[in-house]
Parts: sequence; C-alpha cells; structure tokens
Amino acid sequence: MSSAKNYSLEVSPDEHNRVVTFTVKKHPSLFLTYVRTPLATVLLAFLVPKAVAGVSGAFEWKLWSFFQQPGWSSVLLHQYILWFIQGGYSQHVECIVTLLIGVIAAALLSLQEPSDSMVVMANLGVQLSSKSRWRFLNRRSNKEFIPLSNIIDLVIHEGFHGYGQVIFYMCILTKAKSNSSDEGNGVNVVFPNFLPRKDILIQVWRHSRKILYGDQRRHFRHIPGYGLKEVQHLHE
Repeated sequence: MSSAKNYSLEVSPDEHNRVVTFTVKKHPSLFLTYVRTPLATVLLAFLVPKAVAGVSGAFEWKLWSFFQQPGWSSVLLHQYILWFIQGGYSQHVECIVTLLIGVIAAALLSLQEPSDSMVVMANLGVQLSSKSRWRFLNRRSNKEFIPLSNIIDLVIHEGFHGYGQVIFYMCILTKAKSNSSDEGNGVNVVFPNFLPRKDILIQVWRHSRKILYGDQRRHFRHIPGYGLKEVQHLHE
C-alpha cells in the first residue's frame, strides 16, 4: 500500500537563477507553528529565576571563605554536595523539577521540521543535505558536494521500496573514482528521507538539468578499460 507522500517542495533561486535550492519537507505541523515557541518561552520564564535562585542559595552563604584557603575548588564541590544531601526532600524535588523543565525547554528549542535539500550551482555542481528532526543531530556529515566534473547525469528511476512498494526516485549518477572498469559508477539518491512523488521529481529534474547543462543532450558509452566516456549525439 503506497503512502500519501503529502510533501511540499520549496524552490529558492538566487537573483541570477544560477544557484537554486530545492527543499522537500512535510507541511508545517500545528505544534511547531503555533505551540512550540510559546510553550518554550513559558518554560524558560519559569526556569531562569529558579536556576538563579538555586545557584545563589548553593554558593552565597560560604563562597567568600572558599577563596581564602588552598584547594578551594574541592571544598566548594564538597560543600555543594553536602548542601544537596542535607537540603531536605522539598529542595530535592524542586531541583529535579527544574532540571526536567530545562530538558523539556531545550528539546522544544531543538525541534524542527526535517527536510532534504539539493542545491544546484551552475558550472560548479550539486550539494545534497538533510536536516533531522533534532537540531543537535545535524552535522557536517549530512552534506555532500558533487562537483560537475564527476556528474554523469540526473535521472529518475522506478524501483521497489519497503514491502514491495513501487516508487519513483531521482538520483545523480557519478563517475567511478578511477578509470578501472572493475569499479562501478556511483549513485546518489536525491531526497532519500522523503522520496517524494513523481510530479515533484520531474519538476526538480527539469530545472536542475537546465541549470547544469542547458538544452544540451548528453550521452555516455561504456568503453572497456576506460569506464564511461561521453560521446557526441549524432542525430540531432
């Protein structure tokens, strides 16, 4: 059974239409749009005074004497542990609640809509990137740049996904890292986390190829010992 794949496509060209960003993501949820920011603001408004009061109460009463003796840092840590142990049940509960509120606020601020992006740059190449649902999981490893000299073509294929589901997906065919015929060519799937509908793929494919190659028709032939080599189209 196929999924609805109700995704949105955002096309962001630059002023000269030479750098275009294609972004596929889900439609914005009501929670992220209207609830997340106000809720995080309320939690932070509760958290900040509690944190300041807790720190002041923990250190203020003997802080001046710690700096007048050697090894004051270890004494400070020891006194803080004693204060926490002897503070009573209510203070312990308050510290735990404050900590939990801080974790929830940080999680809300880190939450975002996941997306897959492809940046097409004329005469340069293509950059693929992905954003996870959590900001702290986004790393530089999520980005991959493919120079134009390594790109064979952008194609749309039909294949199986999941439990026998037939889908269309777009991929970038790249040249082998060496001229050895034993090494196959690379395949980089575009929008791998979403695999959007065919109509979105066709729109991205047409626009991307026009930016990279214009109206030129490109053909490659596998030559034994040399891998794929571009050949001129003889029947225009």
